[in-house]
Amino acid sequence: MDNNTNAKANKPTEVSQGVEKDTELMKEYVDKRTVIISLARNYSNYRKVNMKVFGLHPEVIGSSINSSKILSANRGELEKYYPSILGCASNNPDFITKVKHYLNNFRLIVPDSDVKLDVSFRYDTKKDYLDFKAKEDAIEDDFSKADKSNITALKKAVDEKVRAINLLESSKYTVGSPVNVESYLMYRHCLLYPDVAKDMSLINSSTIYRFYIKDADRELEKQKKLIEEKKKAMANYMEINKVPSKYEAVLINIVSSTGGNVASVLGQSSMEKDQIIMDYVNNSPDKFNKLVNDKNFTTVAFIERLISRNELIRSEYNQQITAADGTFIGSNMNEAIGYFNNPANAEIKTAYENKLKLN
Repeated sequence: MDNNTNAKANKPTEVSQGVEKDTELMKEYVDKRTVIISLARNYSNYRKVNMKVFGLHPEVIGSSINSSKILSANRGELEKYYPSILGCASNNPDFITKVKHYLNNFRLIVPDSDVKLDVSFRYDTKKDYLDFKAKEDAIEDDFSKADKSNITALKKAVDEKVRAINLLESSKYTVGSPVNVESYLMYRHCLLYPDVAKDMSLINSSTIYRFYIKDADRELEKQKKLIEEKKKAMANYMEINKVPSKYEAVLINIVSSTGGNVASVLGQSSMEKDQIIMDYVNNSPDKFNKLVNDKNFTTVAFIERLISRNELIRSEYNQQITAADGTFIGSNMNEAIGYFNNPANAEIKTAYENKLKLN
């Protein structure tokens, strides 16, 4: 047998690789994670005065009626997690009473040096972990897209995120168990505890927040993702910079999406235009990448230029777009894109393009 024959014989087949992958997915998997509970520094004036006299004392996270009610609502979780920490079987007549007593006596002392909670979870299989990870990522993605333009909107977005996370966490008992049950349950309690800010942006919005929660591992993951998005954004910027028409289209998209004046920006210097795009690349790399990968971004820019020149009119009170003579173009931007991409309207589009070339 020659060397080539030996090499072929030793080379893993696609079937064997698939079997290995399936075997790996069916193995037990431990997702190691840590969350940090820290003191917020947004103290009330009354507390600041007391601190000068008595010094800084550790804060305490106590019980919460709302938290206890939610955490005791899932019978499956109770039967899975609590017997080991209560020393009481789930079929014991006093089991539920003891669970509620445990929940009603939560106590976590948070010193100035923070508290780390081990929320690692042992999944029955890696596949279960990947399924739940995908759902968790979807929740984070929805949160990143939510309107957080003001404190009211931010609080609503955070509440929806916490509700979704708690619902997801409450179903994990079917596919595994926490590595440290008591630490995990305290984390779940902190998610529902009103004095804990679940987003750092909320800390200074109210003196009710005495603590904030931070998922150290997820924060690291976010930073890695942000770096990757910035790398892609810089590569995309270099590409569109080579084509003046695309560069201008991207600029127009950025300005219009952020509520700027397209006509005014187009009259600015090259350096000022560059600054607008670079600021967007640095502050919103994910949005920039999505913009340049949108196959219709040049059409959007075309429509926005026509609107800035009053060749097209966008209604002040809704998204409807019409021609200056009142001809209906679309009830929103997507319909307007469809209008100008329609071959039947090619002559109309050409006529508008010629108008733009005049200036």
